Amino acid sequence: MDWRTVHDKAVENMTTAGLLYEDGNADIDSGTNDVDTLAWRRYGILPRTFHNVGDIDTSVTVGGLHIDTPIFGAPTAYHRLASKQGEISSQNGMHRAGSFIVYPTNASEPVEHFAQEAQGEWWQQVYLFDDRKVSAGFMERSVEAGAKALMLTLDCPGYRRDFGFRNGIDGTWEGSSGNFPNMHMTDWTLNLATSITPKDIQWLKDLSGLPVYVKGVMRPEDAVTAMNAGAAGVMVSNHGRRQVDGVVPVAYALPRIRKALGRDAEIFADTGIRTGGDVFRALALGANAVGLGRPIQWAAAAGGEDGIVDMIGKITDELAHTMNSAGVSRIADIDESFLVEGQGPAAIASYGVGF
Repeated sequence: MDWRTVHDKAVENMTTAGLLYEDGNADIDSGTNDVDTLAWRRYGILPRTFHNVGDIDTSVTVGGLHIDTPIFGAPTAYHRLASKQGEISSQNGMHRAGSFIVYPTNASEPVEHFAQEAQGEWWQQVYLFDDRKVSAGFMERSVEAGAKALMLTLDCPGYRRDFGFRNGIDGTWEGSSGNFPNMHMTDWTLNLATSITPKDIQWLKDLSGLPVYVKGVMRPEDAVTAMNAGAAGVMVSNHGRRQVDGVVPVAYALPRIRKALGRDAEIFADTGIRTGGDVFRALALGANAVGLGRPIQWAAAAGGEDGIVDMIGKITDELAHTMNSAGVSRIADIDESFLVEGQGPAAIASYGVGF
C-alpha cells in the first residue's frame, strides 16, 4: 500500500481524538501537513549515466549502528493511539525492517516494559522539564533500560493552549503517559522547560554517558552552537509542523545546515517524507538518514507491526529504484548534484512549466 492508502486505513481504525492528534499541526488557517512534502518535491532529480548500479546498497551507519535503510522512527508521542502495544509494536516493526525508533519521553509504554519487550537497539528522545531532577530521574531509568543514544528535543517549549479544545481532547483519551502516569497532559505542558541552553547538552552527556543528538534545529547558527557544545549530531526538524504556525519547510533549512556544519557532521531530517523519492531528495540535500513520524503511526494503525514492516520495505524499495534510475549505488554518493531546485513535480505543477 502507498502512504495515502495506509493513512485511509488508519482513519478507519483510530479514534477521532487519536487521529486528530496524529494529523494535527499548528497552522490555523493556511498551512497543511502537505507543505513539507511539497517542499521536498520542488526539487527535480537529475540522473547520471555511465555508472555501475548493479548492486544498490541502501544501508547506512547511524551513531555507530548499521541499519539496512536510511529510515528510522522519529520520536512521536503516544503510540498506543495507533496500536495496542504502542511503542513495542513500532520498535519491533522497525527492527524487522532493519532499523529502529527513537523512543519518546511521552510514550504510552513505560520505558522498563518497552525495553523488556522490544527487539534490537533503540534511542531515547528527551524532553527537559523545568525541574531537572525529574529529567535526571527519567534519564537514569532510560540508561538502565538500555538506550544507546539520546535525542534532545529543543523546539517544544509548550503546546498551544487551545490544542485540546480544537481537537476534542480532554485528558481522558488514550494518549496518557506511561512514564509519568500521574502527570495530566496539562501538567506535562506546564512543566516543560522553557529555557534550554547549550550547557544542557553536556549535562545530559555527563548524566547518561551516551551520545546526545539535538532535534528541532532549523538555523545554521543553532546547529553550529549545538555541535560546539558537544552534540553528536543534529536533526533538522520543524516538529512535524506542530509548533510554529507558518514555519519554513525542512527542505529549506537542511542544505543550509549541511553547509554550515560541513560534510563530516551527522545530520538527520524529518517532516513530510512519504516516499523513496522524498528520502532520496533529503539525502541529497544533506541528511545522513531520515526520520518518519506520522507514517509509522498510520502503518501501525492500519496493519500493526506487519504494517510497519511493509511500509518501510516499500519506501526502501522506492529509494533503491530511484538510486538505480539516477545512477548511484551507495547512499554516501548521493549529493546535491542529483537535484535541480524548481524543476520537481510540485514546482512545475504550481506554475505549469519546469524551465
